[in-house]
Amino acid sequence: MPDFRMFDQTMKEAQMSPDFKPEKQRIDMVLIHQRDDKSDQASKEIRKCFEDKLRRRYNFVIKKETIGDLDYKLLHCPFRSLCEMAQFVNLEIPLDEPPDEKSKNGDDDSCFAKLSKFFFDDETEDDYTCLFDMDRLVLYKNYNNPTKFFRPATRSFLVHKILINTDISKDLKEYGVFDSLEEEDNCCSCGRAKTLRELRQAESDQELQKINLPFLIMKKVYKESVVLHEASDVGKINDEDSADEEEEDPKELELKAEDPRAKLNRSWTKLFKFQPLWRIRNYFGEKIALYFAWSGHLITSLWLPMLFGLAIFIYGLFKSIKTRIQYEDKNQNVTSLLDTIKQSFDNEVTPYFAMVICIWGTIFLEFWKRTESRWAFLWDVTDYEVNEPDRPEFYGTATENDPVDGFKILTYPMRYQFMKYLTSVVTLLFMVLVVMASVTAVIIYRVLVTVDYCSSASPELCLITTTVVPSILNAFSIFVLGRFYDFLAVKLTDWENHRTQTKYDDSLIIKLFAFQFVNNYSSCFYIAFFRGRFDEDGIVGHGSEYRDRCEGTCMSQLSFQVLILMISKPLPKLCTDAILPFLKKKWRHRPSWCCFGGKKPEKSKREETFLEKHVKKENLGDFTLSEYTEKVIIFGFLMLFAASFPLAPLMALITTALDIRIDAWRLLWIYKRPVAHMAQDIGTWYTILTFMNFCGVVSNAFLVAFTSTWGNSFNSTEQVWIVVGFEHIALIIMFIFAYIVPDTPADVALKKRKKMRLQNRDKKYKMGEAIDKFQRTLEEEHHRDYRYVDQDWGGVPRQDPHRRVTYRTTPSATTATDIILDRPREVTYYEYQDEGYDNAAYDREYEPQEYIITSPVRKLKKRKKKRTRHNSVEDIPDHRETRVYDENFPIGSSAKVVLRDRSEIDV
Repeated sequence: MPDFRMFDQTMKEAQMSPDFKPEKQRIDMVLIHQRDDKSDQASKEIRKCFEDKLRRRYNFVIKKETIGDLDYKLLHCPFRSLCEMAQFVNLEIPLDEPPDEKSKNGDDDSCFAKLSKFFFDDETEDDYTCLFDMDRLVLYKNYNNPTKFFRPATRSFLVHKILINTDISKDLKEYGVFDSLEEEDNCCSCGRAKTLRELRQAESDQELQKINLPFLIMKKVYKESVVLHEASDVGKINDEDSADEEEEDPKELELKAEDPRAKLNRSWTKLFKFQPLWRIRNYFGEKIALYFAWSGHLITSLWLPMLFGLAIFIYGLFKSIKTRIQYEDKNQNVTSLLDTIKQSFDNEVTPYFAMVICIWGTIFLEFWKRTESRWAFLWDVTDYEVNEPDRPEFYGTATENDPVDGFKILTYPMRYQFMKYLTSVVTLLFMVLVVMASVTAVIIYRVLVTVDYCSSASPELCLITTTVVPSILNAFSIFVLGRFYDFLAVKLTDWENHRTQTKYDDSLIIKLFAFQFVNNYSSCFYIAFFRGRFDEDGIVGHGSEYRDRCEGTCMSQLSFQVLILMISKPLPKLCTDAILPFLKKKWRHRPSWCCFGGKKPEKSKREETFLEKHVKKENLGDFTLSEYTEKVIIFGFLMLFAASFPLAPLMALITTALDIRIDAWRLLWIYKRPVAHMAQDIGTWYTILTFMNFCGVVSNAFLVAFTSTWGNSFNSTEQVWIVVGFEHIALIIMFIFAYIVPDTPADVALKKRKKMRLQNRDKKYKMGEAIDKFQRTLEEEHHRDYRYVDQDWGGVPRQDPHRRVTYRTTPSATTATDIILDRPREVTYYEYQDEGYDNAAYDREYEPQEYIITSPVRKLKKRKKKRTRHNSVEDIPDHRETRVYDENFPIGSSAKVVLRDRSEIDV
């Protein structure tokens, strides 16, 4: 168990302060399972073991509520356990008294930053932070108010960390669960025996895997875990939430009065309001807040290319209409009107727009790196991934010593992981072939209908069957195959057994993007570069009349395909994420007259509680993964096929702006509250965006040279030179922008330096206080002038130079010095032989001593011709006195000298 003496002493002193506010018991997590009288005995025993460990190890307060066939375990994590986990995961906590600097975030006067203010809330929290240390609790903000010490998102993050790191694999043996239920193991038809056998296998065959909360949910010991939303009056008005008696308890009035969801709802869900990123971060965590920061950055940066593309479309439309008027035909129909619109996308300004989009992509990414570094600094997650712990789902087959700190860690053989990676790659390639087959099937359908059906059909019907229907079929194929592969990719990534959550997410993202890239863009690439060029013998050998030719120009066909896909892509997500949950909610609260067959819905004898309503909400799933995937696909349409569709920036801006507001609404009111997670960046998505930017340069170069009307006026040699020139110009400009724009804003870099300096200064100040307190304690207890490290006697008091130091520090003094320790350091011992010294007697009487280095010790002259440097106890010879010396040893550090008893040196 950790040493909480200093922490407890600080809390006792804080409780005597008039400003102290006692901790309120709030519900941090809810565990749901079947009622005990309907559960098997094995599950009951396992739940009891898990909950008892939470009570015993982390002092959890667990209350039980039974509603219907379910039991709800309401968990409250005490403040001390939250602090212990915060120190374990190296969280940075705001300091109680920030320095005199007025602003931590700095002042960014760039035009881009000013434009960004239209999409971001200007409300910021200006607190300096440092790594959390339980023994220095008084340094942190709200240390005398445990309820407000941690943000809601931080509480959720810490409680989740505790639950997923609580391993009961050894406790199951101590509780005798397997022995007491041995007779049930032979009952094959009994569900409890199945649970018992699964856990027994996890405990024996895979004893290096944790049996924690995710494992218990997977084995149906618990149904699910839920983080409750904060009670809100806005939800009551919308007939969506209501607080039960527990929420109306006077102890909760202060928490409820803040109503964070109402504050978020006032600005976040409104279309023409700021994004309150600080409040999003405080309520949902840094990972979700970074997604909305990236989306807002994308919207801000899209305004200029949107206006340029809109101007090009209007110019092309005006020119196309003017050309049509010159060759006016009285028999024009809807097909001619559609051709006029499609031709307006392709004009002589197309190459310039394509170049602008390629350069814009680089500017967008470079400025996002600056924005991302700013938010990572402000939210104190700059070094989060360096300190990231292992995933609880990770299991190993052996243990070995960590080369960094020497602790035992789980290992998994690389050969096994390589085979799993290879299987995933083969599966991905197979799914790519399935996509190619679906695209080929749509092409064959379009050619056959065009040749065999359109010759006798009306132009309007022919347009629908040959243009609209194939695009819809392709979009439907993309949706179905995408959903299936999403499920498959998650299973494969789980199977690969990644150590950290970041590696797991990166692997899953790469799988999903690789498939989505082929699934979404294959039909567009076919139209742009292959359609009508390589099928002289017709489709599948049917003859030249069955060639898949472009109607008009392939550029106009590509424009229409991109338009259909950009419109249809967000629709399934909109239906599943917003419309369907909204209809379900309205159906549950439907009026009595809205019934089928005259049967009225049964009225409940009591109102649903706050807990019941939240449990009935839909699970959000991996929110950021699905959202980033959708946005990156839209970004890909914009970058890869910009030359064919100048309205792509407008479409991307509208869909993204609407989507983030819909996401805000469903996060607040429709779905269950997700567990807060930390993140310092958008991860692999940035690499994918950079890849898309580079592919966009190549794609647009070939579109301009070989597909556009402007490029077709040149011969083949000139078209090749156009591709080379376009690529080189675009890449050179992109490289210049990437070189001259620093990744970190100057003001943020300056603030980081100031933060490090101020933290070091504060640390030295506290070290001096601890040393003074330690000196006073020793002088009072030993009633003598104790010189801690004398420059002439190396730790032995001057007034007693020949007597061995036998004073020991008191617990209070030892605790005081622990505050200032950073990390162990090596010291050098210098020993000197004294003839006639009773070495055996000294060994019996010697006890370990602790010293405080108040000043560096001078290097002493040799008393012998040979001086020995010893780094272990075994090397220390017979001696009369020991000196502690290290010229790099910092002032105020603790050193324990252990001699002749073969114990390890503790420094």
